[in-house]
Amino acid sequence: MNKPLGPYEFSRTELEILKELAYSSTSISELAKRIRKSQPTVTTAIEKFQARGFVTVERRGMRKLVRVSQAKHAQLLREIMLAHPHVPWHSLLAFSQILPLLRLEGIAPATMSRTTEWRALRNLMAHGIIRKDDKGIRLNPRFRKIGEFVQEFSSFMNSRLAAQVSEAAVIVWASGFQFIIRVPSGIRIPDKRFKPTATTALPRYGIRLLSDVEYYFFSLKHKALEPEDVVLHTLLIGGVTNVTYALILIAKANIDRNSLLSRAETLGLRGQVEAMLRFLDTHKPQREAILPNWEEFAEKARDYGVDL
Repeated sequence: MNKPLGPYEFSRTELEILKELAYSSTSISELAKRIRKSQPTVTTAIEKFQARGFVTVERRGMRKLVRVSQAKHAQLLREIMLAHPHVPWHSLLAFSQILPLLRLEGIAPATMSRTTEWRALRNLMAHGIIRKDDKGIRLNPRFRKIGEFVQEFSSFMNSRLAAQVSEAAVIVWASGFQFIIRVPSGIRIPDKRFKPTATTALPRYGIRLLSDVEYYFFSLKHKALEPEDVVLHTLLIGGVTNVTYALILIAKANIDRNSLLSRAETLGLRGQVEAMLRFLDTHKPQREAILPNWEEFAEKARDYGVDL
């Protein structure tokens, strides 16, 4: 079964291992003794941790020496543990307990129960890691490196997942655990979490293009993309030409404007989308957004069966 928080979920054993390694590298057998777990349990935890860039394993004769990776997210978590040794990180960051920290950094994983999330939030507040004031819930400045850690870890995992698809994959946009990659046309992607989007998804709506690249959207949520998502992703990959195709899709797919604006708000695109909608309604330029010339746009839209 997949973990609810995907790669952001840690077991207590993994965190206990990292706490020990924060002070010095050691062997798997010695780690097992220190945290009082079986060697197979520790080996499994290290393999999972290694896959996420937290530790490296080096063979020394008959022994395997484990150390904290030099990856930035691994070093940040090590520094956090060393700077606050009396905080029970193995409890506060284990499983769903890390959820409030992900939320604060703009990462919104799979939905969990309010009770579970509140319990995690309460525990973090009890240790002074999160504060609640007139401005809402925020990270205590003393623990600012936790925010840095979450962001660096997110970036690392996104890059690793993209590389698993293709060595030629390039991340063109990312936010938390979601990102869009560009790959050369023709690359087969069996991982269903990568969904064709932006200009690659336009043929689904009768807007056929010739291109030597394709775009895919990754998310931990197994949710089909709506035309509103495709419009926004087309804008996120940039370019005036793509604005034109996004406009054509809005006009052709009879998109729910309220839904489009709501989703645009979360991506920082509301101003651009509002200007695009006014452009479609008035046929006039909008100062606050980059848009095509109306006559040229209308001609291209007719090529795709859109009568404006």
